[in-house]
Amino acid sequence: MSQPVNKLYEFGAFRLDTAERVLWRDEEVLVLPPKVFDTLLMLVKKEGGVVSKSELMDAIWADAFVEESNLSQNIYTLRRTLGIDEQGKQFIETVPRRGYRFAAPVRALGADEVTTDNEKQTKESFINNAATSLAAESPASSLNSSSLAHTTNDPQAFATPQTLPSSSAPEGEVRPRSALPYALWAGLGVLILSALGFGIYRFASRRVDRSESRIAPIEQLRIQRLTDSGDVVYPTISPDGKWLAYVRLEEEQGSLWVKQIATGSSVQTLPPSSKGYGSLAFSPDGSYLFFREESDGGAIYQTSVFGSTPKKVADSVWSGFSFSPDGKQVAFVRRDAGRNAHLLMLSNTDGSGERELCTRQSPQDYRGNPAWSPDGATLVVAAGREQQISPKLVTIDVSTGKEIELKTPQWRAVSRVLWMPSGKHLIVAAREINEPSSQLWMIAYPDGEVRRLTNDLEAYFWISLSADGRMLVTRQQKIISHLWLLPDGDIKKARQLTFGGRNLDGYVGLAWLPDGRILFSALGGHITDLHSMNANGDNRVEMTSNAGQDNTYPTVSRDGRYIVFTSNRSGTGQIWRMDIDGRNQKQLTFGEQQSERAQSAALSPDGTEVFFIKRGPGPAAIWKVSIEGGPPVPVSRLTNATTEGFVSISPDGRWLAYRHVSTQPEARSEIPTMRIGVLPTHGNADPKLFDLSMRRPLVQWSANSASFDYSAGTFNSSSLLRQPLAGGESQKLLDFPDRVFSFAWAPDGKSLVVARGKQQGDALLITNLP
Repeated sequence: MSQPVNKLYEFGAFRLDTAERVLWRDEEVLVLPPKVFDTLLMLVKKEGGVVSKSELMDAIWADAFVEESNLSQNIYTLRRTLGIDEQGKQFIETVPRRGYRFAAPVRALGADEVTTDNEKQTKESFINNAATSLAAESPASSLNSSSLAHTTNDPQAFATPQTLPSSSAPEGEVRPRSALPYALWAGLGVLILSALGFGIYRFASRRVDRSESRIAPIEQLRIQRLTDSGDVVYPTISPDGKWLAYVRLEEEQGSLWVKQIATGSSVQTLPPSSKGYGSLAFSPDGSYLFFREESDGGAIYQTSVFGSTPKKVADSVWSGFSFSPDGKQVAFVRRDAGRNAHLLMLSNTDGSGERELCTRQSPQDYRGNPAWSPDGATLVVAAGREQQISPKLVTIDVSTGKEIELKTPQWRAVSRVLWMPSGKHLIVAAREINEPSSQLWMIAYPDGEVRRLTNDLEAYFWISLSADGRMLVTRQQKIISHLWLLPDGDIKKARQLTFGGRNLDGYVGLAWLPDGRILFSALGGHITDLHSMNANGDNRVEMTSNAGQDNTYPTVSRDGRYIVFTSNRSGTGQIWRMDIDGRNQKQLTFGEQQSERAQSAALSPDGTEVFFIKRGPGPAAIWKVSIEGGPPVPVSRLTNATTEGFVSISPDGRWLAYRHVSTQPEARSEIPTMRIGVLPTHGNADPKLFDLSMRRPLVQWSANSASFDYSAGTFNSSSLLRQPLAGGESQKLLDFPDRVFSFAWAPDGKSLVVARGKQQGDALLITNLP
């Protein structure tokens, strides 16, 4: 593209500088690749007008022949960078069959308008005051013109529309010239410089004051990487700050390690275990390490810091946990499926004295870890509605169980919260509503003033503090998911279809369209939309643009008419339908109460009915609704169990597969498993149950309806297995060298598309906290 004129465009919190070719978000510079910048500039300059794809392609790649997928990738990158506006809408809209338009109001600024209105007022005020002061000064205070010339490198800096009166002295006569005019202009120049300097200072001061109200001075933090293996989870610092405990996700299983921070020497304290080591915590005196089994409802165990036979402390634990300051009690969350409730529990560390402090009935829940205040009187924990965004932090009085909601930002998710030793601040790992990843925050207690501790593209979900609060350890995490095509299901023929350093393609949804195209979920900024593309990876099209924050888990009708999926665009997760080309999007479920949600849609083979999981005040169950909409009706009638995770219908229309969760205590196997239930589609029979070592609750039926496939594996590799409906051992189909997040067989059963990638994490030490 040709070099644009020196001009700025403002929209939302952004400023696009065409001269420097940079994008600003408030005071932060966002670096865009040249072609991505050109794409944004063309859309912004149209100020709401539609720009066709051909127009964009011809202008941006004028001297090259490229596929349209390059443009789609540019739009994807921009949406991920810009996020959503104040009304929750995307900045760039897709106009079907026409192109794209920039939806936000744009203000174009000329080069002379760069200065803010406040700065202009400040300068004008100082100039007026300077002129008034100079009028009263005597000639003795003047400066000569040579002195004035050295005050600036720009001779136009002090230009004025006024002219000096000319002298009419006779030729040859030398008349003394008054120094006053020079003094006036010289002094005025100096004061203008002062005004400009002071204005800039005030402007910078306002920026600092404004940012410090919510953002900590990140430059004062000191960050040190404690591990570099990429396979570390739950890094936890000892109370005295000398030791780091962590779990390494080795090839087969996780093992427990302890590292001396000063010397860097490490030792394995517990060997690899199939049950896993999660949610590590030191006892307040630093003598013991505690951990929880990785599976939901796992037990908490105690061991010595350098390894000993683990001792069980508590059972049926569904969260992280924390200790009272005196080390005598532990707090955790338990899920009671029979009561359809989340319980906040207290127990003595020797396993005795367990009591229920408070309860949240479904759809209300507790999530993450409860954290004990330094005085032992209060717990803080994240709470909200199940499967819903925007959780809040609540404090709970340990003596009475009374809840008080804290003032917090609008967060999409909260993964962990801790108290600072003073009791006046909280450290929180949370994802802001309009950001793509979880970051670290400091919140003043109880007034809720927020400061930001991290601000980058990585994610932070785990935090641990030393007893004095001067050392914070966190896990920096990155998950990458790309799509791969396996013709004939042959791993040797695997071909990568999507690329990028931060993609989550197919992570929450993957399917085939009748014409052989692939339908998949993709994260752009903080929004998950559904996209389609050809089986060779080109001609990528966004199907659900400008439609809420999460559009996930699509399923396609065999007759090629409809796509059904889950979306939260109406405020709660519900089932939606759209035409096969993305048009005519229609909501199918609504919920009789605001607390009811629908998820995990599956279409009957004839395309007339949509089966889904309904969640609300009662136990979760499978329901169905007409593809045309209308009142839903229940399907599953389970005893002492609920349905969760997913619904999958066999091709012959006879069977429903789902995750089966018992509401009664069950014996736990040595190797963690997930229970899959299979029901007749009419629901009037006991389910067939399969305990499988699955990684994610997701299955797909084989073409003959005699078996279903699922993924399993270790921490660093995966396998695809097939389970016969008649029972017996699963058969291994494929091995993958990385993690499989989702998969889908083509309708003819020949080609396989897989969302696969890796999860990396290491421990960071942050000191010099504000």
